[in-house]
Amino acid sequence: MESGYRDRTMKIRFLVTVLFMTSLMSGCSQKQSQLSIHGGEFQRHLKLAEKGSADAQNKLGWMYVRGQRISQDYKEAAKWFRRSSGQGHVHAQYNLGQIYFQGKGVSLDYKEAIKWFRISAEKGNVDAQNKLGWMYVKGQGVNANNKEAIKWFRKSAEKGSVDAQNNLGVMYFSGRGISQDYVRAYMFFHVATERGNKDAERKKSIVAKQMTLAQIEKAKDLSIKWIQNQYCWDTDIGDCRKKAEQGDAGAQYDLGRMYGNGQGVVQDYKEAVLWYKKSAEQGHAEAQNALGIVYANGQSVSQDYEEAAKWYRKAAEQGVANAQYELGLLYAKGQAVPRDFVMAHMFWTVSAISGHQDAEKNRDIIAKNMTVEQRKESEKLVREWVQKYE
Repeated sequence: MESGYRDRTMKIRFLVTVLFMTSLMSGCSQKQSQLSIHGGEFQRHLKLAEKGSADAQNKLGWMYVRGQRISQDYKEAAKWFRRSSGQGHVHAQYNLGQIYFQGKGVSLDYKEAIKWFRISAEKGNVDAQNKLGWMYVKGQGVNANNKEAIKWFRKSAEKGSVDAQNNLGVMYFSGRGISQDYVRAYMFFHVATERGNKDAERKKSIVAKQMTLAQIEKAKDLSIKWIQNQYCWDTDIGDCRKKAEQGDAGAQYDLGRMYGNGQGVVQDYKEAVLWYKKSAEQGHAEAQNALGIVYANGQSVSQDYEEAAKWYRKAAEQGVANAQYELGLLYAKGQAVPRDFVMAHMFWTVSAISGHQDAEKNRDIIAKNMTVEQRKESEKLVREWVQKYE
C-alpha cells in the first residue's frame, strides 16, 4: 500500500481503506492541502527548524519524506521528526513511529515504533491510536492483546477515525477480545460506510446476512446515536446514571455532556455542572476542561475566571489542547491572571504542538508584539512544560 504523509495541521476528511486481516495502515501525518514547496519555502522551514521550532522540524521531516523539489532522504526525515518529537510534537511522534515501523532511514524496529505511537496516542492522535490497535492485534513490538487493541480502536473511533470504526466492527463481528455482537459490528460498519469506507460497506453486507430485521434496525439506531455524538450511546440513560452515581468518572462526564447538550434528557446546565464537577474532582481531564468553560462563560454559575483558570490548568497539565489554548487567552487578556504575553505565547505554543489551529494562529500574532528575549523565555518555558507534563 502506498504511504500517505500528513502534517500536524490536517483535518481528517478521508482515511485510507484497510483490509483487517491482510494489511496495516501506513503513512505519516501531512496536510491535505498542497504545500508550496520550493527553494524559498524549504529554506524558511529550515531556518525555523534550526532555531528550535517543533512545527517547522515536523514539516521539514515531511518535506524530506515527500522529496518534492528536494532529494528524498528518509535519514534526514527521521532526524527532524526525532528533534520535533523530543519537544513533544504529537504528530512528529506519530511520524517517527511510522519511520521505525517501515524501516525507512532507520533499521526496522517495531518496539521503537510502538514507543512513539503510544506517546502520540496517549496525547490523542487518532492515527497513532488506530495504529497502536493494529500492532496489538498483530503482536508487533508487543504481545498480541485483542482487549488492548479494542481499547485503542475505540479511542480512535470516538474521535472520528473511519478506519478505527471499521476495525471495531471486525472485532465485534469476529468476537476477538470481546463477546461476538453482530448488532454492534453492523453499527460500526454502518458508521464507517457513511464516511465513505468501501471495505466497511462490503463487511456490513456480510454481517447483515447473519442478522434479523429487528437487529439491523437496532444497529441503525445505535449508529444514529454515534453519528450525532450522543453519549452513553450503547446503553440507556438509566444505566448511564447508575454508573455515574456509583462513581464512574467517564459516565459522570458523559452524563454532564448529555445534560449540557440536551441529548436524551431535558437540557439542564445546573445538572451538567454537577456531573462535570464530580468527574473533574476525580481527575477526568475533559471534565476539568468542560468545567473551565462553564465558569469562563458563566453557564448556570456566576462567571468566575479564577475558577475557570484553576480547572483549565488541571486539564492543561493532562494534555488537553483546548485548556492550554484557553489559558493562553486568559494570560493575553489578563483575566484572573496578570497580563503576560510570554505565558500566553507559551500556552499557545504547547496547545499548537497538540494540533490546536487557533492556538497556532494566536501564537504567531502575539509573537509580533514580543521582543526576542520574550520569545526565548517562552521557548524555555515550553521545554520545561513538555519535560514536566508530556
